[in-house]
Formats: sequence, C-alpha cells, structure tokens
Amino acid sequence: MLIKSFKDECLGLLKNKMNILVLFIMPLLCVILLGTELSGELISNIPMAVIDHDGTTFSRELTEAFDDNEDFNIVYYPESEEELEKLIKNSKVRVGLIIPKNFYNDITLLKSPTVMMIYDGSHMSITSAAKTKATEILLTYKAGAAIKQLTARLGLSFNEAYNIAQAIKFSTRTLYNPTKSFSNFLAPVLLAGYIQAALALVVTVSVDHNIYSEDRKKRLGYATGKVLFYTMCGTISYMVCITFQVMLFNMPFVGSMMHALILSIALSFAVSAFCVLISALIKNKIVALIGGAVIFIPNSAMAGSTWPLLSMPTGYQSFASIMPFTHYANNIRYVYLKGMSFPQIAGDIMYMIAFGAVWLVLTELVMFIADKKTDSKEVEDDDLSGSLQERIPFNI
Repeated sequence: MLIKSFKDECLGLLKNKMNILVLFIMPLLCVILLGTELSGELISNIPMAVIDHDGTTFSRELTEAFDDNEDFNIVYYPESEEELEKLIKNSKVRVGLIIPKNFYNDITLLKSPTVMMIYDGSHMSITSAAKTKATEILLTYKAGAAIKQLTARLGLSFNEAYNIAQAIKFSTRTLYNPTKSFSNFLAPVLLAGYIQAALALVVTVSVDHNIYSEDRKKRLGYATGKVLFYTMCGTISYMVCITFQVMLFNMPFVGSMMHALILSIALSFAVSAFCVLISALIKNKIVALIGGAVIFIPNSAMAGSTWPLLSMPTGYQSFASIMPFTHYANNIRYVYLKGMSFPQIAGDIMYMIAFGAVWLVLTELVMFIADKKTDSKEVEDDDLSGSLQERIPFNI
C-alpha cells in the first residue's frame, strides 16, 4: 500500500495543477519578490526634517552632516515642533532634528546644550537604523566640539585634545552579516515560512477517506506513502528556492548545501506527517484546511526567526519549542551566514525527525483501527430522514 499510495500522489500531482502552483511555482515567485523587495539590503534615504533655532555656521554644518549621509534625506525645514510632529504623524518624515537656540554659544560657554532627535516609533526597522547612524554623527560632532574647546582654551595640540576628548576609544565589528543586510537576515526564513505554509495547506486535504472502507491490512502504509511523497515535494521546493536565492540574488551562503538539504528533509517530513494526521482525523476538507492553516501559518512568523524567543513570554517559548519550524528557521539562517557544522544542527534535525515519526505512527494506527461505523450511521440517519420527509406533507 505504501508504494501504491506514493504512486497515486505522483499521478495526482501531475493532474492537479493547483498543487504544482502552490508547492513549486509560488515559492519561486516568492524568491523573486523577496529578492527584488529586499534588494536594497540596507535602509537608506530616510526622510528627515530639521528645525534649526540656532542658525550658526556650526549648526548648519551639523545639518549638512545629516544631509550628506546616504542614510538620511532632509526634505523639510519646519518652523515649530508642532509642525514637525504633524509631518511625522502624516509619515512625511520619519526622523526629526531640533537644534536649540544659542547652540554654538552654549558650547563655547561649556553649558552642554541638548540636541533633540525625534523618531517615528510606528516603524521600528527605520527607527533602529536611523538611531544607529544618528548616534554616530552626533558623537563625531560632540568629539569635534570638545577638541575645539580644548585647543582654544588650553592651547593644547590637536592630538593632545583628541586624546583627552576620546579618553576611551571603542570599535565595533559585526560578524557573519557585516553589512547589516536585512535581505540576508529575512529572506531565508520568510521563504522557508511560505513553503511550510504551502506544504501544510496541500497535505491537510490529501487523505482519501474512502480508503477506510478497505480491509485494515490494505490501509497499512497508505499514510506513510503520502508523508514520503510530500516530504520529497517540500524538500525539492526548498532546495530549488535556496539555489535560486544564491544564484540569482547573490545571497551569501557559506555553509554546506548538504546541511541545508538534511534540514529541509527533516522539516518537510515533520510538517507532512502532522498534516496527514489532521487530514486523516478530519473528514471535512475545509475544516482540515483551516486546522492546518491555524497551526502552521502563524508559526512561520512566531518561531523566533524575526523576533527572538528569549524576548517572548515563557509559556509561548515552551509552545514554540515544540513546533518543528522553530528548529529549522534559525538553523537555515545560520547555515547561510555562519556555515554551521552538522554537529551544531544535529540535535534539531533529530527532533524534527522524531516529531514526524511520532505523528506518522499515530496516523497509521488511527487508519488501521478505523472502520465504517460512522459512515454506516450517517447512511442510516439519511434513510430515516428521507422516510420521515415522505410522511410529512409540508415543509418545516
């Protein structure tokens, strides 16, 4: 029955163009869309507004430092804080800079004036990028102002003043994604999440419930054949899309394709086994489809792949750790960017395989012990309903 089930699914896939579209064509389109959408890699040209209450050469130089930086694009010079807030509320700008009155004079008088940066918190990705670059620019000008004061007041040389102003030097180094590319961070897991959802939607309606009318022994292997077939389909979809990401959009991939293959097999197996069980238990295909969607589609976005699990509630962390995608998403990203070795991902691979094996065995048991009692009762109920309808001369 296993081989027959596998062959039937192969023939069914060739006839069912919708499944081909969902499992293979749409993921490739997703690769293209993600590759195009995230092609900028870094957030740049953030619209910005500046209020310069000082109007001195130094304040204009600070403004130009922001405007010359590729991360910012100064598009408005409002006259008041109220006008700036309105611009941010209407999303015309995402960042505001307010330079106070007597800014330069206060610096020369050692009064430490305050420059106000205002960010649009409704878009955290833009805010995070803007804060990082704005801090760099402001620290540079802060150090420059301190050096000017030290050389003017104490007659120190530039190097002496520099060493005093920069009493502590620090440097940063970002490993594995040095350009801080959003494409490198998001694209692998967003694609994986889509393929998981597509696989779940197809597999949850795959069981033919007429199989229950056959002898129990003939049912053995039916579920296994389906699981193996859709494991193969999911793996092919993952590997083709990973290859397209790397070849067409130059996604960095420093790991082993074999490790990506094993991870994809394990996830496809785990998802297929669980969804075949859903399909076996729920005869109504619409209900089964909704069940698979509710379980797997949100999980694609809430498995610690975009927001870290360590920042989630403890109870949810426990739930997320059960789902196979949690054991796949970060690992596939690490294979892309870190070149993770097999021992480092072996534990998660074994978990996904064990997860799928448990549900597959349970599905085979469910199908083996199932009988036609429920269907027979439905037939009896239909017959009784029909006979009653014949006796009642009017509709209720």
